[in-house]
Amino acid sequence: MAVCPTCRFQVGFSKLGTCMVCRRSGCERCLRVFGWAQLDPRQVARPIPQRICSMDCFNRWSSALIQQGFALEASGQYWSLRGLQLDPIFAAIVNGAVETHRGNLQLAHAKNLVDAERFEEAAKVYEGLHMWKEAGNTRRHSRRAVTTQVHVDMNHLIEQMRQGGLATTYSCPACKSPIPISGTTSPNTLQVCGYCGSSIQTTDLVDFLTNAVGYR
Repeated sequence: MAVCPTCRFQVGFSKLGTCMVCRRSGCERCLRVFGWAQLDPRQVARPIPQRICSMDCFNRWSSALIQQGFALEASGQYWSLRGLQLDPIFAAIVNGAVETHRGNLQLAHAKNLVDAERFEEAAKVYEGLHMWKEAGNTRRHSRRAVTTQVHVDMNHLIEQMRQGGLATTYSCPACKSPIPISGTTSPNTLQVCGYCGSSIQTTDLVDFLTNAVGYR
């Protein structure tokens, strides 16, 4: 007989073992079997039980493999991780960790897409993760960025007209009334038609003035 160094329970020497991760010694009462290893698949010998002393050790072991790119593989009626057959309960834990890891990678990818100003692609990744609020915020940020750039372009084009002493006339898309534009025109007065009150698309004006100052 021997005394378990962990629980101090008297057991047979054959009942003692060590945690596969931290190598802590213990008996069958202290160490839990989470899987089985078959050292040589060609041998008929029974698989060797693999034990851990705590879920922390199991998570450390499985997380390290997941970070290296290993995933669950079907192995008969079991699932295996790097060739080690897992108990169904522990296989479910690993599967959840794999899904979490995959989600974290996708989330990091979405943030990189935002940094690259590929907003629509980022929004679709967020949607795939069911992060609807983040997808909406990304699209709204994209629209604000476009609107800001359009207004910057408008101010710059009118300044170019002022420097060049240019003047032109833009036709209201709604009522076709002439809207004079020169270097002294305020961009704020070009938001709506002074005749019919219809809103004017700033992007259309930018395209029109770009042609007017000879950028195209």
